[in-house]
Amino acid sequence: MSRTFHSMFAGDIRSMVEHKKALGHKAESYEWNMQNFDRYCLEYFPNADILTKEIVFGWCGAGEEFKKSAYRANAIREFGRYLSAIGKNAYVLPREFFPPQKAELPHLFTDDELARFFDAADHFPHYARSPLAEYIVPVIFRLQYACGLRPQEARLLRRADVDFHKNTIYISESKWCKDRCLSVDPELMRLCRKYDAIAQGMVPNRVYFFPSPSGDAYRHGWLTAVFHKCWDMSGNAIPAGTCTPYTFRHNFATRTLMRWAEEGKDFGAYLPYLSSYMGHASFRSSYYYVHLLPEKLGNAVFMDTHGIIPEVLHKE
Repeated sequence: MSRTFHSMFAGDIRSMVEHKKALGHKAESYEWNMQNFDRYCLEYFPNADILTKEIVFGWCGAGEEFKKSAYRANAIREFGRYLSAIGKNAYVLPREFFPPQKAELPHLFTDDELARFFDAADHFPHYARSPLAEYIVPVIFRLQYACGLRPQEARLLRRADVDFHKNTIYISESKWCKDRCLSVDPELMRLCRKYDAIAQGMVPNRVYFFPSPSGDAYRHGWLTAVFHKCWDMSGNAIPAGTCTPYTFRHNFATRTLMRWAEEGKDFGAYLPYLSSYMGHASFRSSYYYVHLLPEKLGNAVFMDTHGIIPEVLHKE
């Protein structure tokens, strides 16, 4: 579902989004930021049709309370560049303004934290308006953690890209345009197959593996909200805001490296495999996780999927 724009910049925003799509970029992040910008302009600059320095700095400054200034700066810089490229007068924010903050080290889950989280996910409550959600939640987070998926890769996974015969999932149209086919643990695929049978009964011929009530893919805000709900239900001590669904990806990489270290594997030889599996743009992204290795990781039991989803006779 495309977002709508109503300010004096609406036409140019839509044109920029289409331009980004044509270049192979995903439109969702641009649409999200530019819809917020559009609302800002409607409220504070309703008659403005020229992107001025005052508008740009006001928009970026309005994001300081939520530590979003750097994200807003990047979006509005791209918009200014686009306007200038098509011959319109626009202020282009220099890159030295609102630089991105240094990323904090991701939280590394303990086995107990993961066990409590997945137990909470297994008991996610039933909602009449979204009856499939209670079956989606235990599966989508296990799949994300076990395969190191980006949140959007899990949300946008299509049913046609899940191969139960080969125990693989195909990740398409991902970041950096790095499509990849991933092997998945057979036990986890059995859980996915149980879920799929239930989902097919409730949402026949669905496109997305984890469909929203409308049949479309869930938006990123839903996955984050559900993650925080499970975290609150889990009783884990650290604040829910410390972690996000993306933290599963960090933990997948770190635990994979830790397992290799215990097995005495050569990181230099094996890191390219991790980089390829995770769809990293370069090996540098994979090397980032080496310094996060904890001294010891125990055996996890939270991936036990027995009894989570009832058996359903599969017709295939």
